[in-house]
Amino acid sequence: MTQLRTEKLLEIGIALSREKDADTLFRLILTEAMEITACDGGTLYVYDGEALRFHIMITRSLQYDKGGKNDPVDLPPVPMQRTHVAACSAMEKKLINIADVYLPNEAYDFSGPKNYDRITGYRTQSMLVVPMEDDEGDVIGVLQLINAKDADSNTIPFQKEYEKIISALASQAAICMTNMKYSADITELLHSFVRVMSAAIDARTPYNANHTKNMVQYGRKFLQYLRDTGAFWQMDARQEEEFLMSVWLHDIGKLVIPLEVMDKETRLSDRLQEITHRFEKISLLAALAHARGEITAEELAEKNTLLEKSMETIRNANSTGFLSDEMLAQIQAIADCRFTDRDGVEKPLLTEEELLCLSIRRGTLSDEERSIMQSHVIMTEKFLQEVHFPKRFQNVTRWASSHHELLNGMGYPRQLSAEEIEKEVRLMTILDIFDALTARDRPYKPPMPTEKAFSILHHMAEHGELDKEILTLFEKSKVWER
Repeated sequence: MTQLRTEKLLEIGIALSREKDADTLFRLILTEAMEITACDGGTLYVYDGEALRFHIMITRSLQYDKGGKNDPVDLPPVPMQRTHVAACSAMEKKLINIADVYLPNEAYDFSGPKNYDRITGYRTQSMLVVPMEDDEGDVIGVLQLINAKDADSNTIPFQKEYEKIISALASQAAICMTNMKYSADITELLHSFVRVMSAAIDARTPYNANHTKNMVQYGRKFLQYLRDTGAFWQMDARQEEEFLMSVWLHDIGKLVIPLEVMDKETRLSDRLQEITHRFEKISLLAALAHARGEITAEELAEKNTLLEKSMETIRNANSTGFLSDEMLAQIQAIADCRFTDRDGVEKPLLTEEELLCLSIRRGTLSDEERSIMQSHVIMTEKFLQEVHFPKRFQNVTRWASSHHELLNGMGYPRQLSAEEIEKEVRLMTILDIFDALTARDRPYKPPMPTEKAFSILHHMAEHGELDKEILTLFEKSKVWER
């Protein structure tokens, strides 16, 4: 008999250690304890720091079985007072075995279970109450068993030999509950870290924080769309949590990118003001030269017209999205012009740095600035490598730091090949580009219509940069409209 009980405890211990869902774990603890002791009722309480909260409650003779987040027990928590045996067990950290709660007992006040009997019509008699302690000796719950039964279904006291068995079960259960709590605490710690990092990015550039939030929303809704439609590729709840964690952290490296690069609205940025002042100075010098009779009125007018047209061209080139060959030639012609300053030194209308900025074909960043901007993925990887992610988030660093890789090997920073880029990264890249194109809060560009954005995305897919299957599914999902 002892051997059978030992084997049973081992089986229960293995089952408890394998269980990952809290509600299932609590139910398994209670039902196995009831099975071992052949009792009619049982309650598993969870200690929340102020009271014992009903988590699972079963009374077989009343066909009562409730508990868990989807079917909570509709009873108020048990206060930590001596009027409740479960509270006494928790406060004194000791097992309590009562043969009959209605017999006189100076040690305990049984008004709690007696009041429950009056409400339900039940007859509580024998009771075995065991506290569950974590590895630091703190009570995290209480296991309460009621009305042990003999072979003829008569209510009898709980046998003394069950005390060690149920205590061992409670100890095993407490270890599992503690480990599960530690896992939940670590996960919440990571999520709080993500929230802090998002807030830090938000404080620097609100549009970038919105970008990350948009990507998370698109990603979450798209994964739901994949499940709803039975698509070829889906994620379970744990994989989705890991993927979304990667999305939340994919731009964390931008914390160290200079704002003058990240928020650069135009090609020239503050340099436009210098050019404006220079042109005003040239115009004033020309006016003085005319006043001294050094140039004619026609020459003055011609010079001012040239300056006005040049400034108009510069302003257009400064803010337009793409520079044509014709506009680049006009900028070069302006740079080739010379003027004489008041010291008699001949100088170009534009400096080499200004010409370089105005010659940026697409976007606002120079090659050097673009290199600085692209370094954010390297910084993302460096930051996240310092975080000790648990196994369930082991891919976060790699996925987050790879969202600028392209299937044709032309991405950055590692120029990964298509075989090296996982589906999670392929999806993140599509989400990243889509939101960057359609975002309405970027200081350096206007938003792009969805149709045009997908035209660009499909063009990239045709050139082997993006995953065609995932892109097609994403376009069909229309998650940005939900």
